[in-house]
Amino acid sequence: MKPRIGITARFRSAIDSHCLHAGYVNHVVRAGGIPLVIPCVDDKLADSYLPHLDGLMLTGGEDIDPAHCSGTDRQPDYQYQPGRDVFEIRLAEAALEAGMPVLGICRGCQVLYTATGHPLISHIPDVNGGSVAHRISLTETSRHRVTLTEGSAVAAAYGRPAATVTSYHHQGLGPLAPDGHPWRVTARSDDGLTEAIEHPGEAWAVGVMWHPELPVEDTGDLADPLISAFVAAAGGER
Repeated sequence: MKPRIGITARFRSAIDSHCLHAGYVNHVVRAGGIPLVIPCVDDKLADSYLPHLDGLMLTGGEDIDPAHCSGTDRQPDYQYQPGRDVFEIRLAEAALEAGMPVLGICRGCQVLYTATGHPLISHIPDVNGGSVAHRISLTETSRHRVTLTEGSAVAAAYGRPAATVTSYHHQGLGPLAPDGHPWRVTARSDDGLTEAIEHPGEAWAVGVMWHPELPVEDTGDLADPLISAFVAAAGGER
């Protein structure tokens, strides 16, 4: 049976709809998985989804409310969905507790980090000299280089020590907290910020701050290599 991949959706209140970018679904299908879209619902339902899944993909979207992760004030001009935060944090906790393969993408990476006791950077330009390398504007993605750690899942997926990625975020991953989950940092951008984290144990759990579902080149029927590796892990391959 093809692995069943749960993909989290965002809730768009302006149109009263649960939705997500088609790239997430398309790449899972190309990688040989069966996509199952998970709507943003009450967090009490989060654990009920896990028995029906072989892998969990946490997708991009709105900022995570700083109340969950840093205690700082909300940034002006940015959107927040506290209900989605609570639901996805619990979903991430449950998946990690179960040892289920997990891939967190951008916001999803931040959800993994927050769910395991680590702080976020509320606004990257405040800590990297005002660089817009990680997002050009509120509506424009950027392209930048990341250096991948040898022997990591991301380096194995892409087959090289560095990659150029599509990025669209202004929140980032802060320093690993000493009492939090022991993530391994496996990619950094040229300005030194963490771009990927991985579970150091046997479970396949990876978070990346870039968007593998948004390749610049037309890949036809090919899935992004990292999404392919995730779906393979969900299918029992390592």
